[in-house]
Amino acid sequence: MTNNTERSAGKGASGGCACAVAGVVLLSAMAAQAQTLKIPDFRNERPAAAVSKPGEKCDQCGVIRTIREIQSRREQPVPQAFQNNPATQGPGGEIYVGAVAAMPMGPGESYVGAVGTPEMRNRFTSSSYEITVKLDAGGYTVLQRADGGHYQVGDRVRVRGIQLERLAP
Repeated sequence: MTNNTERSAGKGASGGCACAVAGVVLLSAMAAQAQTLKIPDFRNERPAAAVSKPGEKCDQCGVIRTIREIQSRREQPVPQAFQNNPATQGPGGEIYVGAVAAMPMGPGESYVGAVGTPEMRNRFTSSSYEITVKLDAGGYTVLQRADGGHYQVGDRVRVRGIQLERLAP
């Protein structure tokens, strides 16, 4: 009889420990989802540097002078009934967030799409980079690329159309 009591007491302790571990894992996952910073995706390594021969003339070679991030929003028209502005709504007001499918019974247009707070809509942006290169020939060229995070100001590059090729210093 004492063996059964000891066993049940042991199971309760390990069950409580498992619940505590599960709670910590759940809270860690929630904290990771609440992160507002965008972490750059560097899974694709920087392009390898090409080697140019000494004394080789290159009119399309130059040095990166500026890299500017450009964020563009993807605006979607949201019906007035679903436009959320928490500042204008009082306590108990409805704030719509997520997927919405609305089919009005009276006059009005049906709507299927996503709605949310102004903060949430700010997250629906895409980034590209405007890279300015000072060419050895004396001019400047400006390229717009999605992988601008792979380059740094001062990198020596060769421009071919809209492609950039890093050169060894």
